[in-house]
Amino acid sequence: MNQQNQKLYVGNLNFDASEDQVRELFGNYGEVQEVKIVMDRFSGRSRGFAFVRMATTEDAGKAKDALNGQPFQGKALVIDWARTEQRDRPMGDRPPRSGGGEFRPRREGGWGGERREREHRGERGGFNRY
Repeated sequence: MNQQNQKLYVGNLNFDASEDQVRELFGNYGEVQEVKIVMDRFSGRSRGFAFVRMATTEDAGKAKDALNGQPFQGKALVIDWARTEQRDRPMGDRPPRSGGGEFRPRREGGWGGERREREHRGERGGFNRY
């Protein structure tokens, strides 16, 4: 059985939710194999979303249908099927970029030309580099 069909994305998750609490919530709809709350690497805090892998595709579907939009710890959950991670795809299989790939010439004066002119005249504006 394809394990991707058993994996759910859980969005709008309360930042204080623990993996055990999420496991308990999804456990009402079948066996939970794995819960992974995504953490910010710098602050160590939750980024507000998680991935849950259920034992069967049927259990995952039941949990998705039942919990999508339902409140959990004060926030309405967003539940969807997890997509394949980008790093799992070969380079040639990436979707085309939007914008059609047409050539766009640079703006007159390049980027930040107006700011350079103000700085040359001694005016301050925008952000301070120092």
